[in-house]
Amino acid sequence: MLIAVIADNSHIRVRFEGDGGVHFAAPIATEPQQTDFYYACMLEQLFALCGVEKERIEGVVLGSVVPQLTHALMGALSWVTCKRPLNVSSGVKTGLNIRSDQPQQVGADRVAAAVAAKARGKLPCVVVDCGAATTFTVLDQDGALVASAITAGVRMSLDALHAQSAQLPTVALDNGVRYDVLARNTADAMRVGAVVGAAAMIDGMVARYAEALGETPQVWLTGEGVQLVARHIRTCWDGADDLVFEGLRLIWEKNHPNR
Repeated sequence: MLIAVIADNSHIRVRFEGDGGVHFAAPIATEPQQTDFYYACMLEQLFALCGVEKERIEGVVLGSVVPQLTHALMGALSWVTCKRPLNVSSGVKTGLNIRSDQPQQVGADRVAAAVAAKARGKLPCVVVDCGAATTFTVLDQDGALVASAITAGVRMSLDALHAQSAQLPTVALDNGVRYDVLARNTADAMRVGAVVGAAAMIDGMVARYAEALGETPQVWLTGEGVQLVARHIRTCWDGADDLVFEGLRLIWEKNHPNR
């Protein structure tokens, strides 16, 4: 069994993957100020709830984009699993050519997603991750990571509007709702700006990447915010909910060829 963990600014997601496929996936709230002991306790409870048999664990792989959390999670995972986790960072074999001025600054989540997208073979491609931030990761015809873009996610943009504007309220968003672009009140105007605006941005960015690449790329959409924007996107896309976990597994396998 492989334990794959991805940690971002809102959640730590844990997935248990065995010979029969995915056994269970669960989130833990991210609390960067907590210690390795705290996370060890949380993981022990999660393993017990999921019925994980520790003797069946072959390996552990961690992708963290929260630097102050990485050390605590590495310690907690080591304690709980009795395995040394593979931390997706500089020096780890990924098989990915990252054409960036600072390759070490490309987040582990985007590296993992790019590795999985490359393995799927539909190139060139753009991975759009709709999470706390909306990120674009671009692979060219050879599978090299050639471009990135990062902007505020849908909920983050709404939170910023409310925080920075005295007259704008807090508004709720519902997955799968198609918002009328002809908004007639302030709350709906905020929803349209955040949701339809994000979808229009995705359409526009993909079009620009297609122009730069010289052909229309495959678009993979992933992240917890996909269901917010999906109905408003005009670009052809395919869902890839497990793209990051798929990439973590591939990276672990590449670094453990004789397991």
